[in-house]
Amino acid sequence: ISDSVLEFLAAGGEILLVTTPEPTSITDSYSLLKALSRHPRYNKETTSIRMIANRVLKEEDGRNLFQMLNAVGERYLKMPISYLGSIPQDDKLLRAVMQQTPVSLQSPTAKSSLAYEEMAHKLMNKDEEAKQPRRGMAAFFSHIVNARRTIQ
Repeated sequence: ISDSVLEFLAAGGEILLVTTPEPTSITDSYSLLKALSRHPRYNKETTSIRMIANRVLKEEDGRNLFQMLNAVGERYLKMPISYLGSIPQDDKLLRAVMQQTPVSLQSPTAKSSLAYEEMAHKLMNKDEEAKQPRRGMAAFFSHIVNARRTIQ
């Protein structure tokens, strides 16, 4: 993991950790968390880490993946993470990837499209936004979704 990636992550107030149920992805995710926990500018008090389980067959698989990664992160790194949700693997998502088109545009009612929309709403969380200003990725996604609503 390059120093520039760690600097970028340490600078943000919110980190979205996307992982899949594959062993190499889980190992990479843990390695990233470990490297970040040792970074001198990382502050666990002011940084929120949220995990997204990608390409899962069932929501239960995503929750199990989160519980496993969170248990290891808390035990060995004293670094809790929270669960944002999961993106199901579906045929419409595979087709969209092969056609290099966002699944949300190609198939708005696909399970994966609906999961992306649900996560966007969680990230925007209007009640919390009024209480405290957004930083990092939350601010970035809020800006994109609000701009899209203005255009429509």
